[in-house]
Amino acid sequence: MLEHLNKKQLQDYLSQQLGVAELLTVSEHLDNCEACRQQVQAEMNGDLPFLSMHAELADEHAGSNGHLNEAQTADYVDKNLSAEEQQFATDHLSACELCQLAVADLRAFRNEIAPSIDNDYQPIITQPTKPARSRWRQLSGIFPKLTSPAPAFFAALMVILFGTAAWLVWRATRPASYVATSPTSVPQPSINTESPAPVATPTPEEAVPVVAQLNDGNGQVALDQEGKLSGVENLPVNYQSMLKKALSSGRIDKSSQLNGLSRPPSSLMGSGNQKAEFVVLEPAGNVVMSDRPTFRWTPMNGATSYIVEIYDEQFQQVATSLNITTNSWTAPQAFSRGKVYSWQVKASHDGEEVTTPRPPAPQAKFRVLDQAKTSELARAQRAYSSSHLTMGLLYADAGLLKEAEQELRLVQKANPDSDLARNLLRQVQSLRR
Repeated sequence: MLEHLNKKQLQDYLSQQLGVAELLTVSEHLDNCEACRQQVQAEMNGDLPFLSMHAELADEHAGSNGHLNEAQTADYVDKNLSAEEQQFATDHLSACELCQLAVADLRAFRNEIAPSIDNDYQPIITQPTKPARSRWRQLSGIFPKLTSPAPAFFAALMVILFGTAAWLVWRATRPASYVATSPTSVPQPSINTESPAPVATPTPEEAVPVVAQLNDGNGQVALDQEGKLSGVENLPVNYQSMLKKALSSGRIDKSSQLNGLSRPPSSLMGSGNQKAEFVVLEPAGNVVMSDRPTFRWTPMNGATSYIVEIYDEQFQQVATSLNITTNSWTAPQAFSRGKVYSWQVKASHDGEEVTTPRPPAPQAKFRVLDQAKTSELARAQRAYSSSHLTMGLLYADAGLLKEAEQELRLVQKANPDSDLARNLLRQVQSLRR
């Protein structure tokens, strides 16, 4: 038991800086030391306006008004009142809402919180001591003794606030020496004479070797030996499968959209007049995304004008240009998506008409990308434009070789020393020739 509280203990007590164990020790001392209670009371009257305000409220309702004091309220909750006191309390509670509230709050505090404190928080002792009040009774008596007799609602309020805070802090920080045990018994340590079983030391999981890896946009795509793809977890499953196939094989298969299309040679076969030769450039042997593509060809020396003619698969002319003097032309009307077309250019040269391509050179054919694939690529471009590898493979799969080459050039630039990136780009370029 403390002889008297020192200055620091008083200051920590008033500023609520004490730990739970020390708070209970100081509280027990204040229960038995009138001098310290008076000193704390004097300090509170000047420094704690919150408690002083409640003390004033307590003065208005305590004493002669007949409310239950703190001890009576607690004894009523614990059913420790005599028959006469019990009858008085029952009669008073039937007509006093303030005391009813105090009793209800105090009972809820005891039932929900105090059992854990009474069961768990008991220091190990070696000698019998005088019977101690239950912990919730100790906590409930900390503050009412510091002021004039308080109303029941104030007592219950302070009990709940500080009791709950003390219990929560103690539960989180209780030392190992506090155990749930009988006050008259000292727990004996158990001695294990058996040899401890060997504990298996977990071995770190061995890293799976990476078989392919490329820098791509802002990240990195990798494929390990077990076929696990990383770095593109945001892609749909079918897109991830496409990347796995390209990374594992190092190949880009020819798109089915290119079937039936062929690329004409760079010069007219069998022509004896080299000065008069000129060739078509694009679109030829590939797929176009726009339904209004621009047609380009090499200029012919001495040509005064050109005419472009477009045919469908039944060799029906579907569009033609007027006489133009440039070596490019965009059709004014849209072509049907998913259809294959062929085209040729006629040049006027010295009063003669020279056509390219012409037999035995193959026709210059192109396919307009179908609507479903066009919509899919538009969605992919919005969502995955930062992954040039993904977009390059998607364009190649759609037969859009020009767009695929542009994307794979960016992949090769980000991986200048990668044979894989270089080979993927070359395969697309070979399909364009």
